[in-house]
Amino acid sequence: MSINQAGGVHVWAAHPKDFDEAQWSGLAAWLDSFERFRACLFRLEADRRAYILAHALRRLALASALAVPPGELSFSSAASGKPLLTAPEDPGIYFSHARTRSRVVCAVTRIGPVGIDVESLDGDTAELDLLAGFVELPDALRREMERGGDAPRHFFIYWTLLEAYWKSRGCGLSFANPPIRCHKTGPGWFKVSPASGDASLACAWAISLTSPPGCVASLVLEGRRAGAAAGEINVIYHDPDFFRAAPPAGQPQQP
Repeated sequence: MSINQAGGVHVWAAHPKDFDEAQWSGLAAWLDSFERFRACLFRLEADRRAYILAHALRRLALASALAVPPGELSFSSAASGKPLLTAPEDPGIYFSHARTRSRVVCAVTRIGPVGIDVESLDGDTAELDLLAGFVELPDALRREMERGGDAPRHFFIYWTLLEAYWKSRGCGLSFANPPIRCHKTGPGWFKVSPASGDASLACAWAISLTSPPGCVASLVLEGRRAGAAAGEINVIYHDPDFFRAAPPAGQPQQP
């Protein structure tokens, strides 16, 4: 399956609990030597497994999109930390991935720069003030959240939109970033723009993704095609069943 339609976004997702003990060595075999080294640095097993699965899923998603074996993929990082695909070269492919201990996700598209983020609710208390300085919330939503109307989910919808937006810009979340404004344009769709009106920052379009109970995930797309088709872009969800069932074909390329 290769991505040959500009209007689609392929979203892959997996849960670490879906894999049994015998499968983790096979998952790790998808990673290159640097990724395996990074995985070993995690102190907690849950964090290590989430990292392994997220990077293996990224290989699977891009290999499927480019119709190449996963072992032919090579990655590096920009100075900002943004992951880069160095082989095979394809400037028209965009991707982003994210992880929590309970969910990993990856998005691949040809529409334009993309960012994806996922967060686990897990009973965490969402503090509205954490969004201050990062996102300008509509007054009506702020009042609803202050009344307690599913405040954690509302909070994480905007938090994941925030994270995904700055990923699509090629950098991480920072206090140095200007605040953004999210304007709801339809069921699950938002227009994201700089609150300051800074023309140097691109507008983008975001969607709150279908997520399992206990998780919230959002995807942000930049580009004119995304704006023209906002609300009409086809999101194709993948559950990598064969990825769980079989070991990787071939060995990953070493960096």
